[in-house]
Amino acid sequence: MSEPRDQDEATELAALYAIEALGDDEQRRFEQSLDGAPAAVRQQVAAFQEVVHELAFSGPAMAPPASLKARLMARIAQEPQEEQGTEGLTFVRSTSLTWQELVPGLSMKVLFNDPAGARTTMLLRLAPGGTLVAHRHRQVEELYVLEGSCMCAGEFLQVGDYHRSEAGTVHPVTSSGQGCLALVMTSTQNEPAG
Repeated sequence: MSEPRDQDEATELAALYAIEALGDDEQRRFEQSLDGAPAAVRQQVAAFQEVVHELAFSGPAMAPPASLKARLMARIAQEPQEEQGTEGLTFVRSTSLTWQELVPGLSMKVLFNDPAGARTTMLLRLAPGGTLVAHRHRQVEELYVLEGSCMCAGEFLQVGDYHRSEAGTVHPVTSSGQGCLALVMTSTQNEPAG
């Protein structure tokens, strides 16, 4: 966690810390920084934590619907499950992820998503006869065929083939006769084209 640039940022960090919304590493670094922080900062954190505690018990107790746990667990199963190793290293076990069907014949497993950079890394699976609609690339897109084959921009790609599309280019429909599994790194802001 970098040092706060001004009082407003310090106040915001203190509030986020109190509601445990900084993320594990940043939460831990902020907590460590409190040891040497001025008394005013520590008092502000304590005041925020008191408000959080009061809010937690201010409403009536309500039992959640019986189906909530099942829905929550199903949702968690769809999210990439990251394993934190040494700081800065992320590991994802793709076999523990659930395929998400985008349209019939096309599904994906998201391995990594970077909302700030509008980038995602995914496994993309085309079923036999499946298609991926024409789209315009907002950023560079890279595709590496892991299994099967596909027709991509008029080229036949098979296992081990790599394809790169520059920002601003348009992909016509990509299709697969026998099925295809590819590793794709692309923008989350691509637009349909055609």
